[in-house]
Amino acid sequence: MVAPQTPQAVGGGHRISFPRLRAASWIAAACVLLLAGVIGSLLGARAVTRSDTDKQRLAFHLAATEITSTLKLAIQHEEDLVVNASAFIADNPSASAERFDRWLETVHAMARYPELENVGLVGLVPAAKVAAFARHVEAHPVEGIHARQSERGSGNFTILPQGPRPFYCFALAGRSRNPADYLPAGLDYCAFASPLIQARDSGLASYAPFKVGAATTLGVQTPVYRGGLVPATVAARRRTFIGWLGELLEPNVLLTRALQGHPDTVVTFRYDSGRSHIVFRSGHESAGDETATIDLHNGWTVRSAAPRPSTAVLQDPRGLTLLLGGGFMSVLLALLVLVLGTGRRRARALVRQKTRELSHQALHDALTGLPNRALVLDRAERMLARTAREAGVVAGALFVDVDGFKHVNDNLGHAAGDRLLQVVGERLERAVRGGDTVGRLGGDEFVVLVETHAGEETADRLADRLIESLREPIELGPGRAPFAITASIGVAIGQYATPDALLRDADLALYAAKNSGKDRYSLFDASMTDDVEGRATLEADLAAAVEENQLYLLYQPIFDLRDERIVGVEALVRWRHPVRGVLAPDSFIPLAEESGLIVPIGRWVLDEACRQAAAWAAAGQEIGVSVNVAADQLSRDGFAEDVRRALRSSGLPPSSLMLELTETALMRDVDAASRHLQEIRALGVRVAIDDFGTGYASLSQLQRMPVDILKVDRAFVAALDDGGHSGDLLEAILGVGRSLSLKVVAEGIEAAEQLATLRDMGCEMAQGFYLGRPAPAEVVDGLLGLRSERPALAWAVG
Repeated sequence: MVAPQTPQAVGGGHRISFPRLRAASWIAAACVLLLAGVIGSLLGARAVTRSDTDKQRLAFHLAATEITSTLKLAIQHEEDLVVNASAFIADNPSASAERFDRWLETVHAMARYPELENVGLVGLVPAAKVAAFARHVEAHPVEGIHARQSERGSGNFTILPQGPRPFYCFALAGRSRNPADYLPAGLDYCAFASPLIQARDSGLASYAPFKVGAATTLGVQTPVYRGGLVPATVAARRRTFIGWLGELLEPNVLLTRALQGHPDTVVTFRYDSGRSHIVFRSGHESAGDETATIDLHNGWTVRSAAPRPSTAVLQDPRGLTLLLGGGFMSVLLALLVLVLGTGRRRARALVRQKTRELSHQALHDALTGLPNRALVLDRAERMLARTAREAGVVAGALFVDVDGFKHVNDNLGHAAGDRLLQVVGERLERAVRGGDTVGRLGGDEFVVLVETHAGEETADRLADRLIESLREPIELGPGRAPFAITASIGVAIGQYATPDALLRDADLALYAAKNSGKDRYSLFDASMTDDVEGRATLEADLAAAVEENQLYLLYQPIFDLRDERIVGVEALVRWRHPVRGVLAPDSFIPLAEESGLIVPIGRWVLDEACRQAAAWAAAGQEIGVSVNVAADQLSRDGFAEDVRRALRSSGLPPSSLMLELTETALMRDVDAASRHLQEIRALGVRVAIDDFGTGYASLSQLQRMPVDILKVDRAFVAALDDGGHSGDLLEAILGVGRSLSLKVVAEGIEAAEQLATLRDMGCEMAQGFYLGRPAPAEVVDGLLGLRSERPALAWAVG
C-alpha cells in the first residue's frame, strides 16, 4: 500500500506552505502601499508648504498696501479739517483769532483728530510791516500761539530764525494741543517750510516734514483765497491770497493707527527732497525681513517689513498636518490591506463597522453630531403618528436661529463660527428632555421636536429656557474674549398631518420673532400665513403694475430762491392699485428692491420722466427733471445703456436730466459707485446726492465722487424749528458745497420761517410742500404758464 504524498513532500523534499506564501504577498503589497503613501504625503506636504509660503508673502504685500492706504487716508482725513477750516476763513476773511478758536472748539478738532498737535492760520507779513505786527501781537496775544513768550517772561517780539528777509510768515490764529507745543509768535514758517510760497502761487495743498530745532513733525497745508475758490492765474492768486491753513501732526500716532491689525510689521515713513531727508519709523527692522516699498510721490515713500515666512515643512502647520495625516492614513490603508488579505473574519467586522459609520454620517450633522434634516423629518413623522394615536398628546417644533451668526463668521472667521455652532448644539441638548430631538437643519438653524402631555412643561416655557441657556457667553477659542449671543425661536404646536407643515409653521413663527427684535420666541398663529400670502400677492400685483399702466408720476417743483423761478422738477412715482387705491413709494419700493422689480420700475420711471421733460422743452419751457435711482439700479452693468436709450428715444438733452442717489447707497462701496457715476457722467447727465448728511461721507470721498448737486436731507431743515446746532450744521453743509463748487438744494421746506433762514444762510435752491406739492404734469403745465405773469413763489405760497 502506497502512502499518499503531502504538499510538503512535493518537489524533491522542499517545504512549501501556500498560506504563508499568500500572507507574504499581502505583507509585501501593504509595504509598497505604505511606502507610496509616505512618499506622496511628503511631496504633497512640500507643495502645501510652498503654497502657504507664497500666500504669506502675498498677504504681506497686501498688508503693506493696506498700511500705506491707511496712512494716506489718515493724511487725507487731516486734509478734510484743513479744507473745512479753509472754507471758514474764505467765508470770514476778517474773522478774529478768537472767533477762529471758537470754530475749532465747535468742530471738536482736538478730540476728533488725536494726532493733531497744532492747527492755525499763517499769514504773509512784508518786512516793512513787521514792527506793526509785533506791536499788535504784544497788545493782543492769541491764546495757544503767543502765550509761550509771555510764560517765559519776555515781552520782546523775536524773529526766528533771525536775519533780514523781504517778507515773513507768522501765525495769526490757531490752537495747540499742549502748552509745551506752543511756538514763538515770531517764528517765520516760510524759513522752515519753503514750499509755502510755491503753494500760494500754485493753489495746491501739500504735506511735508516740519522741523524746528530737534523736533520734527508732519505738516499739512493749503492756501486760502478770498471767495473760497482758487483763481485761474498766479497774479489773481497773489492778489486774493489770505494765508495758509496748516496743521502739525504727530507722526507716531499716524503710524500706530496704520499698524493696527498688523502686530509683526515695521513701517518706515520717509521723505527725500533735495537736501531734506526725514524718517519716521515704528518698530525695528531685522536682517532678512520681507520688505515692500511703495512710492507716494512728492518725495514720500512707505517701507513695510515683516519676518520672512519659513519654507520648512515641519514649521508649516498645514504641511506638517498633511505629512502626519498622510502618513497615518498610509499606515491605516496598509493595515486595511493586510487585514483584508489575511483574515476574512476581521475584514467582515471592519466592513460592518464602516457601514455603521457611513449610516451614522448619512443621518447626522458632521459638525455637531446632531440629527440632520433627513433624520429630523423621519423622527417628526414618527412623532406625528404617535400623537395621532394617543389622546391628550400634541406634537411641537421649535425653530432656533442664532442672531448675528453671519457677523461671527465674517469678523471672527469660520473656525469661530463652527465652534459657536457646536456649543449651541451642546446647550440645546442639555436644555431639553431625554426623549426630545435636537437637530441641525443647516447653517445656524436648529430644530427641537417635542411631545407635550397634559400637565407637562409647555413649549413656550421650553423656548424661554432655551433662550436663557444660549445667552451665557461662549469661549470661541484661546486668547479670545467670551462672546455673548442671542437666539430667536419660532414655536409651532398642535395636530399636524405632515412634518413639512409642522416645520413650515415653526419657520413662519421664527420669521415673526426676527421681525419683532430678535432674542425672543414667537408662537405661530394663522395671521402669519396671511402676512406671507399678502406679501406674495402684493409682489405679484407689482410685477403686473408696469405692464398694465398702473404706475404714474407726480412732479414737485425745485425753485431758485434768488429770482423765485422754477429751475427743475423731481419725478415721484405712485402706484394706482386696482383694489388698494393709490400707494405711496414707501408701500412698495422696499418690496421692489428685495424682489428685483426695481429694475423694470426704475426703467419705466426714467423713460416717462424724460418723455415729459422733452414735451415741456418742445413747448418752450426748458426745465430740468430729477429721477431717483436705487443702489441696485446703479450697480447693474446695463444701467448706463438704459439712461442713453431714454435720452435718445425722448430727444431730451442730457444736461436736462439729473439722477439722484442717496448718500447711504453711495457709501456702501465708494470705489464701485464712483466708477458707475463716471460712466453716467460721460453721457452728459448731472448727478445729485440725495438725503445728504445722513450717510457720513467725508470730504475726501466727496471729492472723488463725480457729482454736481447736494440735496440736504429734510431732517436738517425740520430741525431748524428746534433751535440747537441745526443752524450750524446747515451752514457747514452749505460751506462744504461752496468749497467743492457744488450746488445745494434744501428739501422739505414746510414753513416761511425755514425759507427765510435758508435765504439768510445763502442757500440758492429749495423744494418742499410750502413751495409746491407733488402734482400731475398738467398742473405743472399751468404753473409754467403763469411764470411770466407773477413770481412762482407767490403762486406756490398762496
